[in-house]
Amino acid sequence: MGDPDESAAHGDLPRVDASSGGGDSPVPDPLARAYEAMVRHVVGVPELAMRAATVAGRLEALEADEAVWCLDQLIRGALWGDADAMEAMLAAAYWLVTVDVDADYGWITELFEAAYRAERASVVAMLRDAPPVRGLAAGRKLPEVRLPLEREITLGERRMMASERERKLLDRLLMDPSPLVIGKLLSNPQLRVRDVLVIAARRPTVPELVNEVACHPVWFRKVEVREALARNPFGPTGVALKILPTLPLKMLRQVAGSGELHELVQEAAGRLVRLREERTAPWRV
Repeated sequence: MGDPDESAAHGDLPRVDASSGGGDSPVPDPLARAYEAMVRHVVGVPELAMRAATVAGRLEALEADEAVWCLDQLIRGALWGDADAMEAMLAAAYWLVTVDVDADYGWITELFEAAYRAERASVVAMLRDAPPVRGLAAGRKLPEVRLPLEREITLGERRMMASERERKLLDRLLMDPSPLVIGKLLSNPQLRVRDVLVIAARRPTVPELVNEVACHPVWFRKVEVREALARNPFGPTGVALKILPTLPLKMLRQVAGSGELHELVQEAAGRLVRLREERTAPWRV
């Protein structure tokens, strides 16, 4: 069985040989129209979380094989430079990163099985998960953060400090081992991209801290943050796989050749690079 994403035929939108109003132009397939409507609807919504909910709602209204087809076209559209598809792909990735797997397990399983049957390997990869390729040694924990104070600070106090403006404290809290503190810190308006990159690229770390960054809608939109998340071998493999279709070609090549990431991540990045190189012109729906 060949690699499904090596087939250029999957990149073409289906059309039916019918005409409208007596003309000779083909009428778009209903599924193609549903895809186009989804993309238009997504880009018309202002916030990432709302866009993600829009993607989820549109896909859930389809049969699993139809939803998988739309995801496959979305991946291709984003890779081939369609600006609206890139925005919708970001929303789809954020939906999959933040989805409640327990609540939506049945639907996610249906999508995975449909993608596998249809040999759409890029969609299969986005729906997969695996333990991080690297982790803390058994029994080890991340060190407690060292704050410039002369007494022991409780978790509750550190969470309160994470909302303050003082840079000296914020710089120290970037290394806090608690997801509760990091989650609070990420919403602090004083935080800068380079601060978030400290958290996203931290090694060693634990998957829970990486997840806090990945689930934050403001920082997920930053491509350099997504790259750091995808390239952290201590982070959740599933998060990296979902982020890959949102990265530019140069970053995908670096991930594919990194040599330190999970083999699933490196293989998926390499597949996306090959898929991108099949067509160089921007894709049009």
